[in-house]
Amino acid sequence: MTPSGRRSTPDGGLTRRDFLAGSGALFLSGCLGAKRKRIEGEIVADARAHGHLLRGPLPTTPSRTVEVPVVVAGAGIAGLSAAWRLRRAGVEDFLVLELESSAGGNARWGSNAVTEFPWAAHYVPLPTRESVAVRELFRELGIIVGTDARGEPEYEERYLCAAPQERLFEFGRWHDGLYPSAAADAEDLAQLRRFRERMAEFRGKFAIPVERSSRGLLELDALTMRRWLDREGFTSPRLRWYVDYACRDDYGCTIDTTSAWAGIHYYASRPEDEEVVTWPAGIGWIARRLAAPLGRRLVTGALVARADGEGVDYLDTRTRERVRVRAKRVILALPRFVVQRVFPRTADGFTYAPWVVANVTVDRVPEGRGAPPCWDNVLRDGDSLGYVVATHQSLRTRPGPSVLTWYLPCTGDPASERAALVARPWEYWRDRVIADLRPAHPDIEERASRIDVMLLGHAMIRPVPGFVWGKSRAEAAARVGNVHFAHSDLSGLSLFEEAQYHGVRAAEEVLRAMGVRCPSLLG
Repeated sequence: MTPSGRRSTPDGGLTRRDFLAGSGALFLSGCLGAKRKRIEGEIVADARAHGHLLRGPLPTTPSRTVEVPVVVAGAGIAGLSAAWRLRRAGVEDFLVLELESSAGGNARWGSNAVTEFPWAAHYVPLPTRESVAVRELFRELGIIVGTDARGEPEYEERYLCAAPQERLFEFGRWHDGLYPSAAADAEDLAQLRRFRERMAEFRGKFAIPVERSSRGLLELDALTMRRWLDREGFTSPRLRWYVDYACRDDYGCTIDTTSAWAGIHYYASRPEDEEVVTWPAGIGWIARRLAAPLGRRLVTGALVARADGEGVDYLDTRTRERVRVRAKRVILALPRFVVQRVFPRTADGFTYAPWVVANVTVDRVPEGRGAPPCWDNVLRDGDSLGYVVATHQSLRTRPGPSVLTWYLPCTGDPASERAALVARPWEYWRDRVIADLRPAHPDIEERASRIDVMLLGHAMIRPVPGFVWGKSRAEAAARVGNVHFAHSDLSGLSLFEEAQYHGVRAAEEVLRAMGVRCPSLLG
């Protein structure tokens, strides 16, 4: 992949797709500049400006000291889950530190006059039997409302993703589902059937959380997904696009950079016909409910500068004062690239995929030829993943304006991709979004009134070959004295369930160290 995230030809030139996309962007920004409808927007502020303070001089002497038994650094899903587990065990005296102005991390969300919308993760698949703690949380939040005759959970209908759920744009039309079936020949379909049969054979060996998986197939972690497809004789270009889409969607990688173990896990860790729960705010709906009971125990605008077995120092980004939090137990619910800056521990092998997320406010949900608008709308010819419709759950009762959340995984060299992100102004991303959506929705520029963009330089851990079951990841979750670690990157997969697992695991380590007796929620 090139630094822009676009595919190149073997000699380094642009593909026809890239030429057309680039030409479209230039056309939009040039020829139509005087005639176009004015679209407002901005690059939404994120933690980069504050995070980079860690590289410069900081106050060395705390201006005040706070003492608590436990401090949790990070209020993403892992940190919020750690706090949730502590509270369920009756431990209420703790602090949670968060750099952003609100909790959430990769569950962050936004809102405008039209609707709430996600800035990152936007759904959770129905939890498997191994995801014991997720099911317990879902019962508490009213997502699981009962149990059927088979002993399986019953879910609140309002939270299950409404139909129609998925469509794919190809050959100028929208088609049901995500597999590119238009023009698929007999061999394509035969390989799809055989692929699904192989994934069914793997079910029961791949689990969520990852730690519940069989150890009998770890050699797959040494291969790329492309090499595994080659080995198994899966040559269909349509099947390969389908699998590559899955790798980009869940991991920010391609079949060339995703471990075969992780690529198979995408399909084999859950039932083939899985359903999902979703909300306009994405999983921000969950994050908000986990954060609400914390009250003043959640300290925002707190940039962690140092951590050790005696507590945490943080910089108050509003006052620029340094505050020391003395604690008997510390949970660092931070990604590894942050941990290595504040705690003396290496993070070999941890690499992160950048993403771009844009929220596009439109006067109505765009339709197009073919299948009707869905929750998830994917473009066959494009580098983005397409968009989800924030108002999908309420469209049947409230048609009208909406917000389209557009996702672009940057699948090239991570450092080069990050440099490219910060070098480009909002106007570039506005035109990139419009050019990407225009083939499916020729009137998108007239429909859109605002495009806000968030640049996520370290959006998710990359499950590259050798990482998921490698030594670095295995060692990274082990506590060091009084310091415990919790984050989805400790699983090698950036999934809600993995973040929650590590938050609960770290909290239960703390509870045991404190002498608090309670049954584990991890099963």
